[in-house]
Amino acid sequence: MKRIIFLLIVLLLCRREVVAADGVPKTDLPTLLAEGDQMYETRDEPGHIDRAIELYKKVVDLDPKNDAALWKLSRSFRWRGDVASSSEEKLSQYKESEKWAKRAIEADPQSVGGHLMLGIAYGRIGETQGVMKSLSLISPIKNEMNAVLERDPNNDLAHHVLGVLYREVPGLMGGSMKKSIEELEKAIQSNPAGTTHYLELAKSYLEKDKKEEAKTSLEKLLGVTHPSDRVQAKKDRTEAQELLAQIKAH
Repeated sequence: MKRIIFLLIVLLLCRREVVAADGVPKTDLPTLLAEGDQMYETRDEPGHIDRAIELYKKVVDLDPKNDAALWKLSRSFRWRGDVASSSEEKLSQYKESEKWAKRAIEADPQSVGGHLMLGIAYGRIGETQGVMKSLSLISPIKNEMNAVLERDPNNDLAHHVLGVLYREVPGLMGGSMKKSIEELEKAIQSNPAGTTHYLELAKSYLEKDKKEEAKTSLEKLLGVTHPSDRVQAKKDRTEAQELLAQIKAH
């Protein structure tokens, strides 16, 4: 009888170890993450980005060092900043994105998502603040992208960020249209379904006055039938069509 009571106590203690304070079993973390991902993938629908953030935060409440939830929170706030209407709101959301990316890196210094999102957050903050205030962020952005590529050499988003950075940065500060095009071409090679890569490559070609190459890149974008990011692709297609019309008009 004593042995049975002892076993029951052990089972209860084990159960308490895998159940969080709010009663959600830790085994449910992958489910919560998956639900958050689904909300993010449909973030253009009303309330979905807020729900994604809510789900990711729930995971962090249960598991404070959950790298995936932390960097996905950063990604979600970056998106909020992208669609915000005022510079003040954009900057606020991008600062929030920076905060969660840093937390992801604190939880796991090897976090690819954390380093990637931190570099992107720096870039967005720089764009919002203006050129002069963003010059100090050039090295940190490069450092974060290099950290990503050390761990994941074929990371298309890291190549993309570097490609845009090399185009936007003045030559005296390390900018290079040649490097910009090379990095964006690498991004496309790594992920041919990434529509934004074609759009930014076209912009870099236009900076070099290579209109035919830019036109080809935009046409390839419009030919992507299964984009890796459906929501972003909608925005990219609209901008690509506008850019194509401008090229054809001149």
